[in-house]
Amino acid sequence: MIRSLSLGFTAFLLTLASCLSAAAAPRTVFVQLFEWPWNDVARECETYLGPAGFSAVQVSPPHEHIHWQGNPWWERYQVVSYKLESRSGTEAEFADMVRRCRQAGVDVYADAILNHMTGIPGGVGSAGTQFSHYEYPGLYSPQDFHHCGRNGNNDIRDFRDLYELQNCELVDLADLKTESTYVQEKQAEYLNRLLDLGVAGFRIDAAKHIPARDLDQILKRLKRSAYIYSEIIYDPAGPVQYAEYTPFSDVTAYDYPHRLGYAFKDKNTEALQFIASGFPNSIDSIVFVTNHDIERTNDYSVLKYSSPEQHLYRLAQIFMLAWPFGYPQVYSGFDFNSFDQGPPLNDNLRTLPILDEQNQCRAPWTCEHRLPEVAAMVDFRNQTDKAFSVSNWSTHGRDVISFARPRFGFVAMNFGGQSVTKEFQTNLPAGEYCNIVDSGYRLKSRSCAKGFSVNNSGKVRATLAPYSSLVLLVKAQVKK
Repeated sequence: MIRSLSLGFTAFLLTLASCLSAAAAPRTVFVQLFEWPWNDVARECETYLGPAGFSAVQVSPPHEHIHWQGNPWWERYQVVSYKLESRSGTEAEFADMVRRCRQAGVDVYADAILNHMTGIPGGVGSAGTQFSHYEYPGLYSPQDFHHCGRNGNNDIRDFRDLYELQNCELVDLADLKTESTYVQEKQAEYLNRLLDLGVAGFRIDAAKHIPARDLDQILKRLKRSAYIYSEIIYDPAGPVQYAEYTPFSDVTAYDYPHRLGYAFKDKNTEALQFIASGFPNSIDSIVFVTNHDIERTNDYSVLKYSSPEQHLYRLAQIFMLAWPFGYPQVYSGFDFNSFDQGPPLNDNLRTLPILDEQNQCRAPWTCEHRLPEVAAMVDFRNQTDKAFSVSNWSTHGRDVISFARPRFGFVAMNFGGQSVTKEFQTNLPAGEYCNIVDSGYRLKSRSCAKGFSVNNSGKVRATLAPYSSLVLLVKAQVKK
């Protein structure tokens, strides 16, 4: 089951949240709003994330960053200073966003870059700071970095060599000497500044490139508790293990989206039952269908909203939110035509607003976290959290699976291109239930005009259209 995420903050309920009794249920799903400006994040917390019952929003790194030709997305991951001035907005806008999200019941997790600074010779950052590769005025000098002396350019070449992995440079990024007390104090000052503004947690970027003992020492300098999760792009044959980081943070179960993609694309329904095999414990794991890195790869296993296989992406997201493992992260980004492409900017190199006057998303932003089934499945996960287990798992050939979340919910999915009619064992009380991922479902009232009848034996007979799902929730029943 989910860790406690409130960190003492009071959730102020909005209209929809009140309708869904969000205060009575845990909030168990968070979203990554990749590259969103602070003002738009605040509006989204108030109008959608809070009412829909999301626990938190992960925002892009708020620190000062580089400007590079073409303004690629990865500018945000090259640190110039710890000033809170970025293309997402000013420090005042960031602080206002955190405050408004908290009032909507949504925590803010900041993407934190502690492993490195920049990977370019020099320039002027987004807050006007002039810098060079190893000189950051008032912050770091050459003695604060690793100079590993390998491969002719200090870059990592062998990612299975622990020394190179944690002492050489990741694609030329100046590698901070995180074992240094001075560096640890500077980084803790930055994180504590964000905590002072109300940030609730941090995603630690490139965490496996930071020795676990160093990261632990940095986090021990925080002035109060925070939710921490470490990005570990795991290599089973590599020198870094998840278990090094789980004593002080959750970790990204990085093979989860790949296993999910293979299972859906290859119709390997049995693989879904054992999708968490070999991962850290559920309470330690972040799971996701995609993120800003993965969606930019050409890996066969990756499911993307923008691909022709969007129907599988949407099914996979329903499965992830229904399956009781890990802390799920929903993703939302923008359409792109090349790996490097960043978000649209104005003449001042600030990200253009995403939301229009009607609160609709402008292109190229996907706003895939607003797909109609997502809010319904967030509610499903919140409401079924008390029964964090599976019963009545069943496969029906290669195209159909079904399973129950005991006493609270039931899921059946058709991966195939033909309609399937089956009788399913739901483990639910007899009654008339809504399919909460159907277009006729009314989320605010948890009701529908026409539903599915579960008999006294807990069975339901249903026809599943191609690439569709049936999701039943005890609290969502037919109301005429």
